[in-house]
Amino acid sequence: MSRGGCHPLRWAVLAWALPALPARPASAPDRGEVTMMDPVFVEASAGNPWRYIAGPGFEIISRCPEAFNEAYARSLQREAAARLALLPAGFWGQLASPIKIVLYNRPPEPGQGVGASSPIDLAWEPGDGALLDSGSLEFAHPVTVGDGDTFINCGNYWNTQSETGDLSVDPGSALLLENRVPRFPAWFIAGLVGPRGLYVNHVVRSGPLGDSLVLPNAVWVSYAETVAMQDEARRKDGAGAPRRRPALLALDELLRGSASGDERETWNAEAALFVRWGLFASGQRQAFLDFVDATTREPASEALFREHLGMGFDAAARGLEGYLPAAVSEAISVPIDAAQPDVPEVRDAMSSEVARIIGDWGRMEGRDLGPQYAEFRRQCLDQADQQFERAIARRANDPLFLAAYGLYRLQAGEETKAFEALDAATRAGVVRPRAYVELARLRLERALPAVQQGIGDLGEPEFEGILGLLTTARLQMPALVGTYHVLAQTLEHAPRIPAPEDMAALDTALRLFPRDARLAYRVATLYQRLGDPAKASSVIARASAFADSAQARALLASFPAARSLPAR
Repeated sequence: MSRGGCHPLRWAVLAWALPALPARPASAPDRGEVTMMDPVFVEASAGNPWRYIAGPGFEIISRCPEAFNEAYARSLQREAAARLALLPAGFWGQLASPIKIVLYNRPPEPGQGVGASSPIDLAWEPGDGALLDSGSLEFAHPVTVGDGDTFINCGNYWNTQSETGDLSVDPGSALLLENRVPRFPAWFIAGLVGPRGLYVNHVVRSGPLGDSLVLPNAVWVSYAETVAMQDEARRKDGAGAPRRRPALLALDELLRGSASGDERETWNAEAALFVRWGLFASGQRQAFLDFVDATTREPASEALFREHLGMGFDAAARGLEGYLPAAVSEAISVPIDAAQPDVPEVRDAMSSEVARIIGDWGRMEGRDLGPQYAEFRRQCLDQADQQFERAIARRANDPLFLAAYGLYRLQAGEETKAFEALDAATRAGVVRPRAYVELARLRLERALPAVQQGIGDLGEPEFEGILGLLTTARLQMPALVGTYHVLAQTLEHAPRIPAPEDMAALDTALRLFPRDARLAYRVATLYQRLGDPAKASSVIARASAFADSAQARALLASFPAARSLPAR
């Protein structure tokens, strides 16, 4: 299914006998594509039960061979250490709940095979690719779905080589980077985990001296262009065609946000080149990191860049152009400072755990993507319903299960059942921010009159109850932006004019999500309604300075001229 902001994530069985052999991995689907996974999961039998593995930051349920399960869990632990070799801990966000991973191994249906439209792709081309030192024998692309606070990575590993001792998996790095607050600018995220990102095809290599993080060479715009540049870089005598000069975008254009049309591929490639140069070739790694961190608090500018790196954009552009031949020709190896991971505990999964994870996966995969996916959506939701109802029949009352069940019932339009389950889960203190946000939304809708007018619509008890739920959601996961949209709507109907302390959380949200134009527009509208057009204008002006897409800039530009709307 479409990932809706989540990345197709890489899985690789590594073979290092020929580490210098260029290998082109099978292409990951575009963000806009829909990869349809088989939604049918058969209830585990006594002979082949679901197994459960937990570790820092992840939960796994699996029906794969035990050796593969352990190798996968070990790789997750090595990957956590690899992230710290690339970027400091403060650059990686935190999720409220562990990433859920579903591993199963059912052969494809007869005649179906495994290809680009299947959940994992095991194609491999030895030949003249442009990606050096990946050394991967098999690549796969499990699908990740998520709803902001919970993410589930699901893949069919039917052709696994579980005896391998060198398995490299990474279902979490892109999620942790994209959910870090304050949010990073688009160019930095794309430079690391975008289509040409520095970190996209990385692997963790185990050797006699310990593990190392291997970052393959850069890919410039296309594989064909990259191969041509690699060939040119190998010519030592300068013979042959004149040296090509890549058409780099101006740095101020790169840092403004994503490009469109013909410049899109160049923008993605240059973002990755800029990040690679800043971290490994500029000679000013810490200064570059400080610059990136500063851009989460103020818009990127040449003055800010010069303040941190002591050079202007023209000098940096010359550095990028000079570095490009080496970037496309050389892999980067970074030592990992980490002890050998412990063997994780593996046990049989409880039925409520299987129902919670697979039911949640079915709910997220079953969201409405248009009439052409109606049958697939129905199958996913049917599977979720079967899992949840079996657990309910067994009187499952685990708070995490009740939260997942309540969110499923809400998506199915059964608000009474959803309210009951979410209320029970939140009263039990479940760690699932979206449960609190959706219950707050339900309470708000129940409490508002049929004709909503503004300040004074809510009674004090309802108002305080909703604020309490949203406060818990904020404490569990500040990066869940939906919390602040519901908070803004609640304050629009407060029983009294919101005091400055009531608005403080929204002001904090604007700092956490400086590039969220919809949130800025909503908060500005609220300030306007409260009779503070100057504050509204400042919110729009700041958001406009951070806006990194044409759509965001257009929305903010449509904000009405300063005017005060009366509050009832």
